[in-house]
Amino acid sequence: MTTSSGERLPATLLTIEDASHLPLSPLGQRIGYDASGDWLMYGRDETLFLWNEMNNQIKSIRTPIETVLDIAPTNQRLIELFKQVNRGKLATDELPRRRNVPSREDLVDWLCAVRTGALTFENVSDLAADALERTEDMHVDASVMDGLTFLHGVDLQVEPGVYWHEREELERWIDDLREREG
Repeated sequence: MTTSSGERLPATLLTIEDASHLPLSPLGQRIGYDASGDWLMYGRDETLFLWNEMNNQIKSIRTPIETVLDIAPTNQRLIELFKQVNRGKLATDELPRRRNVPSREDLVDWLCAVRTGALTFENVSDLAADALERTEDMHVDASVMDGLTFLHGVDLQVEPGVYWHEREELERWIDDLREREG
């Protein structure tokens, strides 16, 4: 895990049972500890931090809880995490490895996020490539597979800064995916 200052620290996670036996903290739930013995805490405001109980020092952790716990984030949370990567507040290697198989609605959300500038064409291509790799041996809805294949190549450029797929084409894909849902 990585602190907000960029310091990389190893952490040990507790089992749910072990964590439940620990005394309550006004700061949040103890979920693990680092090599120096500071508690890894999941705060009441849904943030991660290290807490030195002896001197009450706190180090903020920027690595997402989903990465630390190796759980799949929701699609909206995944979009938010990519936005943090784009703002330089999170590194791509800190993104959760575990992800859900996207639905048509998720693909629409990704395209809408490109349209509004929340995600880049490259972000969506990366999301699609990851999903295609994970779903290789699974039965996935044909329209989702078509959408993932299109989105995997959405970042192709004809020249620097000029994309092969224009924004109007994104609108057609959004409409097409929405029609297939209904």
